[in-house]
Amino acid sequence: MTFEQWAFIADLYTPIIVIVCIICMLLAGRDHGLKNGLLQLGGVVLSTVFIYAVMFVDNIIGIWPAFDLDYSTHTAIALVFIGYFMVYTPKLSVLMILSMMGYAALMMHQKYHTLADIMTTTICVMPIILLCQYKLSVIAKR
Repeated sequence: MTFEQWAFIADLYTPIIVIVCIICMLLAGRDHGLKNGLLQLGGVVLSTVFIYAVMFVDNIIGIWPAFDLDYSTHTAIALVFIGYFMVYTPKLSVLMILSMMGYAALMMHQKYHTLADIMTTTICVMPIILLCQYKLSVIAKR
């Protein structure tokens, strides 16, 4: 496949997981009440605000560039939704984690990011993403 064809596939990844996530939230709202669906949405929004805040801070301070790395916004935004699936749909978690690994491999193949970019971004943002998602899931269960 050509670079452009691989790029097209890479560009589809995040919109596809966003659509699946929205469908899951709508189903949760239907099956468990509007409050539950809105709290799930809140976890995604809060996580998204966090990853863009990290990007903003990195752009100002230059944390990743100081180590000759790049904060991977591609990775971070995808992880928001992977975190959602890990917390709310455990049956899809393995599939979603594998899809993220494939996406990471594709980003490296396309030279969008290095493994170090992807891993450092993941290590920095994933704990907070999971915390946001998990805390709001606990509130939803009350």
